[in-house]
Amino acid sequence: MLHLIACNVACLVIAALYYTWRDVYLHRKKREQLHERVSYMLWVAAARAA
Repeated sequence: MLHLIACNVACLVIAALYYTWRDVYLHRKKREQLHERVSYMLWVAAARAA
């Protein structure tokens, strides 16, 4: 019975680590895309002004 609880706890920890990593990765990816969009918008605006 104890080994079953230990296995379930291990699975829970692995899942929690994976979902935490995935959330951080997706957040960083969205922020990077936002930076790229803003950079492109500024580049286009500067090119039109020149």
